Amino acid sequence: MLIAHEQLIKLPLDQSTYLGPARLCAVAGDRVQLEFPDERPWAVLALAYPYQPAVGDIVLAVGQGQNWYVIGILQGLGKTRLVVPADFEVFAPRGRINLVAGKGLTLKAPEVKVSAIKLEVVARRVIERFTEAARWVKETWLVRAGRVRTQADGDYQVTARRINERADEDVRIDGDRINLG
Repeated sequence: MLIAHEQLIKLPLDQSTYLGPARLCAVAGDRVQLEFPDERPWAVLALAYPYQPAVGDIVLAVGQGQNWYVIGILQGLGKTRLVVPADFEVFAPRGRINLVAGKGLTLKAPEVKVSAIKLEVVARRVIERFTEAARWVKETWLVRAGRVRTQADGDYQVTARRINERADEDVRIDGDRINLG
């Protein structure tokens, strides 16, 4: 449905038109209540992205009389949620994609696949929990650590063509029975 130019609400730019910050004191769907010292008008969200406002947000509001709109978020407490009905792709064919979060990042899916020529994980602490895990390394698997501790509740089995272990100090093997050969 096209709206004729004459039907558009016009906000004349005079002294009674306000453009500036406002605090949200109530949220009802896509309408929010602005808090000013002398009035609390209701405004329509007119944002170009799917923001879910929250009480306490500081917004950029424009309006006069009964016609108010929120056209920006200056300090937001709400969520921005992008929902798509099917597959979603993000491309940067000649650049990088950086995701930065101040409190954390969660990936949740029935299957996650990472394909890379080089994968580097840098963390102060890593915790991995699996029901079952397998790793295939075509060439060399190198572990450099200050200490290594392996604990198995059941059997521990190592199979190799050749095993070479060396220690600069004592070697201790403790078991009820030790079978060699």
